[in-house]
Amino acid sequence: MKTFSLDNGTLKAVFLSYGAILHQLWVKNKNGEALNVIQGLDQPEAYLSDIWSRGAVIGRYAGRLENPIQIEGKKIEIEHQNEILLHSGKKGWNTQYWTTIPSADPFELIFEYKCPAGVGGFPGTVNARVSYRLEENQLKIGYRATTDASTHVNLTNHAYFNLNPKGKINTHQLQVCADQYLELKPNLVPTGKLLNVVHTPFDFKTPKVLGTTRLDDYFVLSPTNEAVVSLYEPQSGIEMKTYTNQPGLVVFTPPHFEAICFETQKFSNTPNIPSFPSTLLKPGTIYDHQTHFKFSLRNEG
Repeated sequence: MKTFSLDNGTLKAVFLSYGAILHQLWVKNKNGEALNVIQGLDQPEAYLSDIWSRGAVIGRYAGRLENPIQIEGKKIEIEHQNEILLHSGKKGWNTQYWTTIPSADPFELIFEYKCPAGVGGFPGTVNARVSYRLEENQLKIGYRATTDASTHVNLTNHAYFNLNPKGKINTHQLQVCADQYLELKPNLVPTGKLLNVVHTPFDFKTPKVLGTTRLDDYFVLSPTNEAVVSLYEPQSGIEMKTYTNQPGLVVFTPPHFEAICFETQKFSNTPNIPSFPSTLLKPGTIYDHQTHFKFSLRNEG
């Protein structure tokens, strides 16, 4: 397992070749102290047995899929457990070793992975690249993929954040630019129905302290050129804003460690729900997904 780092003087990030993992991200708090805002694991080797996909790139399909899936009118049997495939299963990209390719930008790291046809039951050999780039106070993640046969692709990063690493997630203030969320079955697979967030625990259109709220839910993002998520922690003074070209995100707070995950992506179970934005990638087309995390300080006395 190889370790890589980027440091532009404002942010410092550490990555691993296994899972193209974002291992650490150091940001200065309001007192000028550098904090690692990623809730990862201390030793790189520990990720080999991590069931929470901490910091990893998820592919070829993030989220939950019901077996079988549909590809151009054809039913395809995929790997599953109790008829559900989560985050692409046993040979998902979060468990694979990625290679690096050179970049002309000294503040950019590019990982590459080739996924053979048939893995998890999916057709098509997929060539994927993920670039991590530090630009002033932003970490920019760019995903790009091509295929030689029609297949479904939906990528994300599974980093867990805590803007006050020694504290609890309860103190964080969350805002999500979403008027709707996806209705979920008991197995957390979307039904295909979009519900309004008003008068529900999912209304984060204005900033709200997380408190005891815990989430594993899909938000349908409202069209905007501004941040789709704002996360602020008053003790550290750190604010993180998330920008993406994706139609939604899963917000996940794990049950046994203090963190929150923002999985920007297309809708879960899309191959089986024609009304959802398509995740079908065809030969000759390019999967393009951009997500940026921007950090700043608020000093409110």
